[in-house]
Amino acid sequence: MKEYSAQKNPKGSRGSGGMGLGKLGFRNPNFQIRISESAFSLVLLLLLAFDLHAQRLDITDVNSKSPNEPGFDLRLALGGTVNTDMTVSTRDGRSYPQQSINPLVGNCNFTGTVSYESVAFNPGFRFDFAPGYRLNEWIGFEVETGCIYNTVDSYTISGNGTFSGTGGNPTLNGTNTADAQGYLLQVPLMVNVEFSYPLEGGWRPFIGAGGGGMFQKMTIGTLTGDIQVQGDFNQSNFMGAWEAFAGFGYQVAPGFDVSLAYRLNGVLAPDFAGYTMQNFFTQAAEFGMKWRF
Repeated sequence: MKEYSAQKNPKGSRGSGGMGLGKLGFRNPNFQIRISESAFSLVLLLLLAFDLHAQRLDITDVNSKSPNEPGFDLRLALGGTVNTDMTVSTRDGRSYPQQSINPLVGNCNFTGTVSYESVAFNPGFRFDFAPGYRLNEWIGFEVETGCIYNTVDSYTISGNGTFSGTGGNPTLNGTNTADAQGYLLQVPLMVNVEFSYPLEGGWRPFIGAGGGGMFQKMTIGTLTGDIQVQGDFNQSNFMGAWEAFAGFGYQVAPGFDVSLAYRLNGVLAPDFAGYTMQNFFTQAAEFGMKWRF
């Protein structure tokens, strides 16, 4: 019976509803060898992958661009700003006081003497885009642009005389301040140099300064208050400018820093179509991010 059963089911693939273990290779010594070889190859590949991963981490640690190495970087920053007032220094080359001139906002006339005109701004925001290059662990350069935006808060005029073409009180006797609509847009184009000092724990204090130019566009619209007029001031310029800054940076990860900084920008006597202003300053507190390549 055993011999007959062996002949009846020589492959062990059927009989009594079995799954054919012989067909799956569990009775095939060659197949068992192949399983062993495959398992060995899989283990070898896993060990190789782990070794390559470890080598990659070592290479990353060694070759990551620390702030102490020369190379290129990119800084992006966003913060809040406050401006000094934009105060008229001269009009068409003549200093104040001046007789019977049109006010800065336009669309009205003034008979009398104007001794002072100024525009005040609300707090605004600043965005920086600054690619740069580090010479060494202490000195780096960058080319900075971006935008600085503040809305107009008020317009102030001092003098004695009478307005025509305005609503409200047409008489000026002293100083009058009116709420105003409008904005000041500034676009810096600076070349800056930064000096920094690395500390333990990834901290890095820095200071710097730079120079270049500043594009400015200022509009002044509706005035409300004692002076009521639809203003039409809309002028722009490109003037020489400078910048100074200081702050702290912190290395979050290899090749990536964050920073907090204070920045001061100055525009020397900005001129808007004959309206020459006093030196103008913008202060900013910024949060920055820097990538090193």
